Order: sequence, then C-alpha cells, then structure tokens
Amino acid sequence: MWKVKKWFEEKTASKKEYEQEKREFIMAIGKPFITLKIELPNGFDDQRFAFLKLEDDCEFIDEIREHVKKHLLIKKEMNKPVYPKPEKSKLKKEKSKVTKT
Repeated sequence: MWKVKKWFEEKTASKKEYEQEKREFIMAIGKPFITLKIELPNGFDDQRFAFLKLEDDCEFIDEIREHVKKHLLIKKEMNKPVYPKPEKSKLKKEKSKVTKT
C-alpha cells in the first residue's frame, strides 16, 4: 500500500512541476498571460450556475480583456515621464551633428 501512496505523491509532484515548466515555456515563447482565481462573491450563492458559466462565456472574456487594456492604459498614463523620450530619428540626427562638429 505504501508503494501506491508513494507513486501517487510522485505523480502529483511531477504534474505540478510539468505545469510550472509548461507555463514558463509558453511565457518565454508566446505572449505573456495571467491566470486569475475568482471566487463567487458573497450573497450570490443563488447564481452559482451562471457564475460557473462565465468561464466559457466569450462575451464576458472580451469584456475582461477590454477592462485590462483600460487599466493598463491608466497605469501607463500615471507613470508617464515629465519629459517624453525623443524619437529615435531625432536622436540619430543630433548624434550625427555632434560627431561632425
């Protein structure tokens, strides 16, 4: 019996390692992503079935993506530097003027 328990524990650990390595690989090769665990809000127990269906609801997922875009844009604007970075083409022109003189 202890062999079965040991085998099961090893399989569970290796599956967790596999999932972690798979996530790291996908993040390195493809676009980064996040995974959220959202619990059913208090007081919404009567809507459990509708809540569980949200996971596969394309319209809901699109709304969440739009919300993420807006949130990131707001964060980006808040962290905007006082002096914006000059464009690369202007930098090249200024460097060439400096080296010629």
